[in-house]
Amino acid sequence: MIEDQTISIEELKTQLAAAEKEKKALLKLALHDLRSPMNKLFALVGLFRLSNDPLSVEQANYLNKMEFVVRDGLSRMRNLMDLKAIEDQTIETMYEPIKMGKLVQKVISEQKPDADRKNIEIYFIEESATLTTDKISCLRILDQLFSNAIKFSPKGGGITVKLAEKEDAVHIHITDTGPGIAAEEQSELYKKFTPLSTLTTAGESSTGIGLFIAAWMAKNIGGRIEYANDNKSEFTFILPKISVA
Repeated sequence: MIEDQTISIEELKTQLAAAEKEKKALLKLALHDLRSPMNKLFALVGLFRLSNDPLSVEQANYLNKMEFVVRDGLSRMRNLMDLKAIEDQTIETMYEPIKMGKLVQKVISEQKPDADRKNIEIYFIEESATLTTDKISCLRILDQLFSNAIKFSPKGGGITVKLAEKEDAVHIHITDTGPGIAAEEQSELYKKFTPLSTLTTAGESSTGIGLFIAAWMAKNIGGRIEYANDNKSEFTFILPKISVA
């Protein structure tokens, strides 16, 4: 009888493991399949903007709303894909010489449409800095930090980005004009699915995994993220000059 129960428990464990594997496979398939039509919609929005035919005010408003929804959807899917890769331990890194100024400029240009919608000015103070690191991880970290700065800054606000080269590391400071995060909540910043009391300023979505992903990726390539709130909200991405590869 005890032997039969042991077999049943083992069989149950096997079935649960198989179900979990199938669930992960379906999630991966769904995310990839959904991303393709969303990318096509995003491309179509871009084609509309390149058209020489003038748009009415109403049409331009609809186009802006469409772009916002598509960008938000793509951001959510990318976060879920990153989270799945972290949990499955399938994140790959490739170290190469990177000019950090150009990398920051790339992220700023990609985030500019969201900043423009809220009339947020982005000021970039750049120093020359080249180091060997993983480019994709840096892009995702900076994307998360910029996205947060825009979401939590008020309309008409500003974001200051400062790239500073230290003796043994590169510091990227991203400072916004939002209310910041309460001192008692700062210990929860980098935890998954942890809601904070600070609200986005224009109804943007916040899944609660962006900063977790950014902090994990920073640590994975030997860096870290620090936060300070002294009448301003500032995240600093610190990356060592010496590669951990």
